[in-house]
Amino acid sequence: MRRSASVWRWQLMLAASTVLIVALIAAFRPEIFGTLPFLFGIFLITVITLATLVIPWHRVRPGLMLVVPFADILAVGLAASASDVRLSFLWVFPVTWIASYYAMPTIIAALALISVCLAALTNSSISPSDMLLRIIVTVLSLGFLATTIRIGTQQARAARRLLLSQSEQMNRIAQRAEAHEHRVTQIIDSLDLALAAVTADGRIVKTNDAYRQLYRRSESDGDLPSRAVEYDDRQGEPLPPECTAVARAARGEHMQAERMWLFDTDGEWRALQVSSQPIATVEDRAGIALLIIEDVTALLAAAQERKTVAAIVSHELRNPLTAIIGHVDLLRDRDDLPERVQEQLSIVASAGDRMERLVARVMEESHPDAAVLSEPVDLRQLVDASIASFLPIAQSHHLTLTVEGAQTLMLYGDAFRLRQVIDNLISNAVKYTPSGGHVVVWLGVAPDGQVDLQIVDTGMGMTDEDLARVFQPYFRAEAAAATDIPGTGLGMGVVEEIIHQHGGTIGVGSVLGAGTTVSVRLPRKPPTEESR
Repeated sequence: MRRSASVWRWQLMLAASTVLIVALIAAFRPEIFGTLPFLFGIFLITVITLATLVIPWHRVRPGLMLVVPFADILAVGLAASASDVRLSFLWVFPVTWIASYYAMPTIIAALALISVCLAALTNSSISPSDMLLRIIVTVLSLGFLATTIRIGTQQARAARRLLLSQSEQMNRIAQRAEAHEHRVTQIIDSLDLALAAVTADGRIVKTNDAYRQLYRRSESDGDLPSRAVEYDDRQGEPLPPECTAVARAARGEHMQAERMWLFDTDGEWRALQVSSQPIATVEDRAGIALLIIEDVTALLAAAQERKTVAAIVSHELRNPLTAIIGHVDLLRDRDDLPERVQEQLSIVASAGDRMERLVARVMEESHPDAAVLSEPVDLRQLVDASIASFLPIAQSHHLTLTVEGAQTLMLYGDAFRLRQVIDNLISNAVKYTPSGGHVVVWLGVAPDGQVDLQIVDTGMGMTDEDLARVFQPYFRAEAAAATDIPGTGLGMGVVEEIIHQHGGTIGVGSVLGAGTTVSVRLPRKPPTEESR
C-alpha cells in the first residue's frame, strides 16, 4: 500500500520540479522550446503524471509499477538532450523512488537505461571521450545515491520491523501484567481482611472490597472523609485526625494488632484490630504503608457471650452450692454423728469451699461492663473537633469553614451521638458547597434557654419539594442527585432521630442556588432530667 501510494507522490514531485524548470527556461532561454525532443520529453512527463493520478495503483502488481520510473528516465533523457541545461538532474526522482522500493538489479537496470539515454540522445558534437566521461560521472553519482538510499531504506525498514516487534512484545507484556494485576486484585478482594495502601502524605491509593465495605467508601469518593468514625473505645472519644489509622500509617508508625473502634454509617459498632507495615516502592517515590484491619466484632461478641453464659451458670450454681455448704456445716455441729460420718462431711465441706471459690472467680471474670451514662458535654469542643476533621477537605475545595458564637456551651447528652449529628451536618454543607463558598457553624443560646446550633452554607440549595422530604430515608435532593457527588440519603434521618432522642428539634431552610441553613435546638438537660 505504501509503494502504490508513493507512485503518484514521487511523480507529482517530478512534475512540480519540471514545471518550475520549464518556467525558468521560458524566462531565460525561450529558444529551447523550438527543439522537438525537449517538447516531447515535457509532454511525456505530463502524460505519465496524469496517468499516475487516474490509475488504481493498489490493484496493479508491484512489477508493473516500474513502467512509471523507467518512462520518466526516458522522458528526462529526451528533455535533457535538447540543450545544455542540466535537466539530467531530474533523473534523481525516478532513481530515488526505485532505490526506495526495489532491489539492486532493478537499480542497475535503471542506471543502464540512463547510460543508453546519455549515449543515444546526447548531442553528437561531443567527443567520445567527453561522452564516456559524462556517462561514467552521471552513472556513478546516481549509483552512489541509489546505493545510499537503498541501504538507508533497508535499515529504516529493519528498524521499523524491530520497533513493531518490540511494540507487539510490549503489548503482550502489558496484557500479561494487566491480567496478573486483575488476578491479584481478585485475590485481595476475596480476603476478609481490610487492606489499604497509604502514601506518606496521607492519601489512600488502593483499597480492597473489605476496606470499602467496612468504611462505606467507593472509588468515586475521592478525598472526601469517611462517614464512619474511629473511636478509642466503644462509645468513647472520637480519634482526632492525626490519630486515625490512616494518619498513623502515613507517618510510618508500626502498629501491631492494636484495638480500635469504628462507628459505621449503619449505626453499628465495629471492633477493629489494626496493623501496619511498609511495602516496597519504586525508587525515588514516597514511601507507602500497608494498613491491615481485621473486624473482630464477632469474636468479641462471642467472647462476651461466653462470659455471659459463664456468669449465668455460675450464678445458678451459687444458690444450691450455698445450701449444700450450709447444711453440711449444720451437720458437722452435731455431736451424735459417728467419727466416720464427720470425716465424710469434712471432705464434702472442703469440696464445697473449693467449688464456691471457683464460682466466685468465674463471676468476677465474666462481670459485664458498665454502661456509659450521659454526662456533661461541651458542644463547642465537639464542633471544634469536627471542624478540624473536615478543614483539610474544605481547604482543598477552596471553601471557607469557620465556627462562631459561644466559646463554651455545656449541655447534658450523649457526646458520641451529638458528634455524629455535627459530623453529618458539616459533611453535607462541605460536600454540596461549590468551590469558593462559605460554611459557617454558629453556637449560642436561644431566648428559651435551649442550645442553638446553626450550620449555614452557600451551597446548591434545595427546592420546597426537596425540603418536604429531606428527612426521608434514601432521599436526595434533585440538584444533588444530578451531580457526581456520592451520598446515600440516610444522614439527615439519623440526625433527626438523635436530636429527638435528646428532646430537641431540627429545622432546614434553603433557597435553590443560594444555600442552606440547618437550625438545631437542644435542651440543656435531657428530658429525663427535666421531668424530675
